[in-house]
Amino acid sequence: MTTLTIPQLQKWYRKKLRAKSKDFIKKAQKSYKAVDRALKEVQAVARELREASSSEDDSETEGIAARFAMKIDEIVAAFDLQKEITYEGTEAMQAEIQRFIQELWGAGARWIRRMDKRHKGTIKHLDAYMKDLINEMKTIGKLLYEYSWIKDLERIASRIDTLHDLTHGRELYEESIRQVTQKIEQAQREFDEAKRELEEFRATSNVSEILSLDQEAERIAGLLRMRLNTLKKPVKKFLQHDTGVRVSPAGSRALNDYFDDPYRAITEEPDGYPGLIEGLEALEEAIGKGALPLKDRLARRAVEEIELIKKGALRELQEKAKSVEERKRQFAGSEIYARAAELEARFEEARKNLEYHKNDLRRIADEIRRQLEKMEEFRKRIEQEIKEAFGETVHIKIEETLEPLLAKCNVD
Repeated sequence: MTTLTIPQLQKWYRKKLRAKSKDFIKKAQKSYKAVDRALKEVQAVARELREASSSEDDSETEGIAARFAMKIDEIVAAFDLQKEITYEGTEAMQAEIQRFIQELWGAGARWIRRMDKRHKGTIKHLDAYMKDLINEMKTIGKLLYEYSWIKDLERIASRIDTLHDLTHGRELYEESIRQVTQKIEQAQREFDEAKRELEEFRATSNVSEILSLDQEAERIAGLLRMRLNTLKKPVKKFLQHDTGVRVSPAGSRALNDYFDDPYRAITEEPDGYPGLIEGLEALEEAIGKGALPLKDRLARRAVEEIELIKKGALRELQEKAKSVEERKRQFAGSEIYARAAELEARFEEARKNLEYHKNDLRRIADEIRRQLEKMEEFRKRIEQEIKEAFGETVHIKIEETLEPLLAKCNVD
């Protein structure tokens, strides 16, 4: 077994690939030279057209050959004839030749017919060079077919280069971790300060009564939701189906409001919640007519609950909710309430900001883990492909890994 670092592997593999590709490179070299020669000959045609056009006397055709020559130069200049011969590069050159021929004759179709007859011989030369390129393109096609297996070897080389790139992101990750850690430290200081101020304020003022009102409001809201839960599905179906039962606007609005925010709805309703009762009476009528697709058990329970509510089952909860809201209104204009709201908002904002930056660090850690998994996947795949292609067992040693950076990404 041969153990190689990634830089050593790159050199070792390039040498192996070169040896395997030597016959292909030798044959492809002839085509590269032939294409280069054809391009130079096409450029020579462009020169002839320019020189001839400078002596034209016919004002109608004057400059046409020069413009065609300029277009030829532009198309030749755009031809990417790569210096290093590879299978992938030769494949690209085949497509480049095809593009070149199509683009040049596309331009020729516009200019050649309008050119003076004196350029006829020059255009014949151009046509001959285009035929040479077409023949060379066919030769390259046969060569690519014969040596198609080299493409797989070059892909291994590409994967080795990718593995090399994957191991060179450490500095970028370290800088990202440093910046996010600084933001976390700042956010932690702001959170600790906001928490300290809020706790001191709660300890030295009667804000506890305000907090108890909020807790009581939440408790009442929970009880209301539990009490109305049996009616949730029947009300939803009643509002969605045309049952033929008429319901007043106040009743319809109450059914929507109570099942959206029951606490707000019951505090805004007059005593005895008449709007809710109107809506529930319409629902009860629809259930009685069998106009809703409800199971018998659910329909029976819904009717029982409606009767209890009509008899005042929610009256005590309404009285408590209204009492809580009245006391809240009394506090609302006070300095203590305003200060409590300000400190709580600041504390919540600091908490969210701290969590946001911690999540940033977690995202970096997840990205590092994905990078490590990808590196391991590439390493195993490359080792297997080298064994299959060359019959040699190679172990790739990754000297610099990103794993130690994960420890810097730990957050409480």
